[in-house]
Amino acid sequence: MPIDVDAMDCDAFVGGCLKWLSGGPGTAFLYVKPELIPSVSPHGTGWFATRDPFSFTLEELDFAEDARRLETGTWAMACHYVGLAGLELILEVGVEHIQERLRDLTDRILDRCDAAGVKTFTPRPREQRCGIVTLECAHPEDVERQLHKDGVIVDSRPGRIRLSPHWCVTESELDRGIDLVFQHLGAATRAR
Repeated sequence: MPIDVDAMDCDAFVGGCLKWLSGGPGTAFLYVKPELIPSVSPHGTGWFATRDPFSFTLEELDFAEDARRLETGTWAMACHYVGLAGLELILEVGVEHIQERLRDLTDRILDRCDAAGVKTFTPRPREQRCGIVTLECAHPEDVERQLHKDGVIVDSRPGRIRLSPHWCVTESELDRGIDLVFQHLGAATRAR
């Protein structure tokens, strides 16, 4: 979903690049309102946060005046390249396009759940929804384990399973996954 930190008037915003930004593990980002950066004194820091990272002085910790003061140790370069490639892909496809695609996919899941009588815990208005649909499930760990064996990745929570299809999932892949979810929901119910 598009995020406007100025419109939100937030002092700080943290996010990760793993799934929704197609960036893989190991990369996160931090936004700090520019006028607040000079007053932030990090509690955990690294050598890149100093004015001169290559001075290696231990006598004095002299933070950089700009956003570098919030950096930690040596960057995980491979993770950053993966994250950058993911962000470039997202920008190429378009954030608004991806948001609408995810809402279309969640519409499809919600419609199928309604038709099958499966209870969901996901907001119905499209504008309140992201790409996650949570279903009621009596034995979520069992269902999750069975779905993983079938190549369908879901996440379990107490009394629920969570479906979060990526924007590049096809309708036929989604329908196959939903069919298997329903199959295993029924099997879990009958087994108890």
